[in-house]
Amino acid sequence: MGKVKNYSLSDQVCDLLKESIIKGELKPGDRILELEVAKTYNVSQAPVREALSRLRKEGFVIHHRHKGSFVSNLSNKNIEEIYSFREVMEPLAIARAIAKIEDEDLKELDDLYQNMLKAGLNNDLDQVREFDGAFHNYIYKLANHEFMYKVWEDLSAVSNRIWYLTSQLYFDKLDEVAKLHKPILDALHERDVEKCVDAFKTHMHYAWEKFNEEQLE
Repeated sequence: MGKVKNYSLSDQVCDLLKESIIKGELKPGDRILELEVAKTYNVSQAPVREALSRLRKEGFVIHHRHKGSFVSNLSNKNIEEIYSFREVMEPLAIARAIAKIEDEDLKELDDLYQNMLKAGLNNDLDQVREFDGAFHNYIYKLANHEFMYKVWEDLSAVSNRIWYLTSQLYFDKLDEVAKLHKPILDALHERDVEKCVDAFKTHMHYAWEKFNEEQLE
């Protein structure tokens, strides 16, 4: 972990800590000591305190009085709520995106898919996550719905945390993750909303079912 620059310190520390939590470098139950974080990033404790306050509001950290701050756990209920909420919200984004989509947008989505597939074949977890997120983010951008996009931005960080959990534990090959996007992409090319929504739900259910199967073993 490197030093942060001398501006927007609390936001930078927040982003660095959040990324560590998303990737599982900081695990559920791990204690986060303000002084230790401040030393790691060469900042005072004030921006660390502000960062932890923001992370508590976003659900990444919990605070126990007289004990300190700890990385929050992700329960089955938390994960089910994220999946079920996305399953309701993303079809709206898809429908609005398809109404506006142009050939150059399809080309951009094609490129994102190919990059995701290549990263998957190389078993590059960080790159797959980056292109996976960019693929869905592009659809939300196309939807041109400011309120929904803000909700998506807040949701995507938590989704990324779940993504790391499910992708590392439940997929033998990361190109499987990429290939789940191909039916979505094909339906976008056909500008078929119903087919695209069905493909998206299949994508979501596949990961969710893998997670549930593992919990039952």
